Order: sequence, then structure tokens, then C-alpha cells
Amino acid sequence: MARPILYLDISRLLRRYEHFGGPTGVDRVDIQYAEWLTRQTLFEGIAVTRSRRGLLALSAQTFATVLATLNRRWGRDVPPGFGREGRNLLHYGTERTVQRLARWRLLSGATAPNPAGRPSLYLNVSHEGLDVPQNYAGLPGAKVALVHDVLPLTHPEYDTRRTTLLHGRRVAAIAAHMDHVIANSAATVDELRAITPAAKFGTTVAHLGPSLAAPAAPAPAQRPTFVHLSSINRRKNLGLLLHIWREMAADGVAPHLAIIGRRGNDNTALELIDRCDALADHVTVHGAVNDSEAAAIVASARGLLTPSFAEGFGLPIVEAHHMGVPVIASDLAVHREVGGAAAIYCAPTDGPAWRRAILSMATDDAAHAARVAAIVPPPTWQSHLETVEAALLPLAR
Repeated sequence: MARPILYLDISRLLRRYEHFGGPTGVDRVDIQYAEWLTRQTLFEGIAVTRSRRGLLALSAQTFATVLATLNRRWGRDVPPGFGREGRNLLHYGTERTVQRLARWRLLSGATAPNPAGRPSLYLNVSHEGLDVPQNYAGLPGAKVALVHDVLPLTHPEYDTRRTTLLHGRRVAAIAAHMDHVIANSAATVDELRAITPAAKFGTTVAHLGPSLAAPAAPAPAQRPTFVHLSSINRRKNLGLLLHIWREMAADGVAPHLAIIGRRGNDNTALELIDRCDALADHVTVHGAVNDSEAAAIVASARGLLTPSFAEGFGLPIVEAHHMGVPVIASDLAVHREVGGAAAIYCAPTDGPAWRRAILSMATDDAAHAARVAAIVPPPTWQSHLETVEAALLPLAR
């Protein structure tokens, strides 16, 4: 009996293939699924992408070319890149033109997907193109989307108006056309259901696995070091930590703070980083480093700090717990879901509580050891994908 067909939408990966960007967190999820499609045996896996001609099915050779190119660019020892950030404008423009032509050549022989009466389903794990349902709504099989978050709708103050409008169209299309939603957390399901109370889709919760590989022998830090692992955006609330660090530095009790992630839209945090002399001896900004460097910094840290105002999941907690590093996190439902009893939770606006928790973790070896011992190893990508496979197979029709 022929296997059902699984159409995996890799439109975002094709865009990254052309534009040299990433990897972001969503990119990492996208490529995990793309790699899985090549390994799994339950379905005949076919990569598809949106285009001006509608949805197109890629040949196995084209799909392999895209994956090989992105894996080379996104290797563990290659720093992430975003647009022309830090790059010569002429060289960047030339690269864009060359890659646009390469993408055009890749798609020149692609044709519309045709299941020919066989059971099939469509899967989108990146949000890309969900706002244009005419690309996929006509497919005969079930439609499934992985929803990372609905934050542009629940917390629009942290995004642009354009992003909020776009995500609103995506969520409306999910409610109208999706048969099933895979969510990275139960908290995401609750928020999605609250926004789309009349929607009929089923849901499966599958926590994401870690992206960083723990180093074999982490080098111990010379002084107690805490790490913030995220882009410097307003929602991430890094400014809270920097103000606390300035106070601790004035009191002579500041541990070290390592900041990993690209510069974003949190101008307050960026001004403190760039212009506050009191932080210079206590805060190191590493920027968007490669995965090997990020893993080495996290693994040697006394603790990871994530004071976000809102999250759809909480991947930094997973990365830290994967390496046996305890966490202090903002008191969000999703953080408690992901971090469990091992983490310490503080309100994202309670500076004194954060300071007490940081200094206790920095100086109290017994309390630190107890937090480490309480860590439950997070799910792996293998367990995530096994959960997804079990949800997808009954949907093929």
C-alpha cells in the first residue's frame, strides 16, 4: 500500500536560501522539520513552496540542494547573519542578485503538487505564507500548522503594526482552514483558543528540543557568570537586568553578565550597553555568536536569566536545562510549563526580587546545587518529532 504524501512547506527556507539570513529560532525549527522529512518513513515527503504560480512541489534534488546550502551557512561554527548587517552594501547586493537567480533556476522545473487521489496532508511549521490561504486551501488533504506564538496579537506593543496585522491574517487563516494545530506549549494553545473560540481544529502540544550541543568539558568561569540568551528586543526586558547590574556594581557585589544575541529594538538596553561606564567591568556583550561559542558560554554559567514580559515558549530555559544550568525566569505561565520546579520565578517588573535571586544563586553553593539537582532533562527533538508523527498519521486523507 502506498504511503500517504506529506507536503512540507519550506517557503521560509527558500527565502533564507535567497537572502542569506538567519538562523532565527523559527529557522531552527524549520530546518529540523526539513531534515526530519528526509529521514522519516511514514510518509512520502515532498517539499513545497509558495510562488507567483501558486504552491510548487520541489524535486528531491532541489530540496537536497537547499538543505545542503543552509546547513553549510548555519553550521555550529558559523555566526548567524541578518540581512546586510555588518556587510558591504555592494557585495550584499551582488550576492542577493546571484542567489535570486539561483532560486529562480531551482524553481524553474517545479510543478503544482498532485496527490493523484492518494491520502495526503499539508504541513507548515514556520508561519510563512499562512496569510495567503489560496496557496494551500485547495489541496485535498488535511492542513496542519505549527504555531509558535500569538504574541503580536496578545502583546502588540512589542511589535510593529505591520507584524500585528500580518499575524492577525495568519491566525484567521488557521482558524478557517487548518484541521490541526501543533503548538510548542500548552500556553500557546490557550492563547490561540482564546483568540479563535469558534475554530474547529484539533491540537497537539509538543515542546521543542534544544538547538545547542553541550560541550564535552565546559571551561569554568573565572567569576560567577550569568547569561542572557536572546535578541535585545523590548519584549525580552534586558533593561531590567542592566539596571540591577548597575546597582550591584555600585554596591561592589556584581557578578558577571554575558549577553548573547543580536541587537534589536530595545533602545534603552542598547544605550545602557553602549554608554553606561559602570557596566563595563561587569557586562560582556558577545553579540550573535555561533552555536559552539554560545554553548560554551551557557554551559559555564552559574545561571541563565530570562526576564521576558511575554513568550510563546521559552527556548533559553530548554538550552540551559539541557546543559544542567539553573534558571531565573519571569513568572509567566509558559515559563513555568517549560522550566518546572527547577527554575526560580520572579515578576518581570520586580527588580528587588531579581537582585535577591541573582545574588543568592551567585553566592550560595548549596542552594545552587539544589537547583541543578532539580533540573529535569528537557524533551529532545526526537521526542518532539515522535509526538508530531503520532498526530499527523491519522490525519492523512
